Parts: sequence; C-alpha cells; structure tokens
Amino acid sequence: MRWSFTFTATVTDLKTDEREQITDTAHFDFPIARADALSVIRRELRCRNKAVTALRITGTN
Repeated sequence: MRWSFTFTATVTDLKTDEREQITDTAHFDFPIARADALSVIRRELRCRNKAVTALRITGTN
C-alpha cells in the first residue's frame, strides 16, 4: 500500500532569492504519520535549496 500526501508550500529559492508557491504530492511506500510526512517533505525541499516558509498538507490518499 502507498501513502500519499498532497501539499502546498511557499518556498524561497536560496540561489535566486525568488519566492514561489508549489503544490505537489509526496508518495511513501511505508506507513507514515502526517507530522512525519511534513518533516520529510520539508527536509526534501531544503535539500533542493528551497527554504520553506509555509507548508500545509492539503489532501491525503
């Protein structure tokens, strides 16, 4: 079974200083709590040099 969380985030690209809003879906192949999913999503965005100022789960599947 797959766990999916649709999220909306306001991020700032650390290379260009541009702010943008993104909506995407994160998929997990293991059971994960909503709070843990938020942490993983935030960490992944940080790895892509995007500072998160707002992150919200908008749907689950």
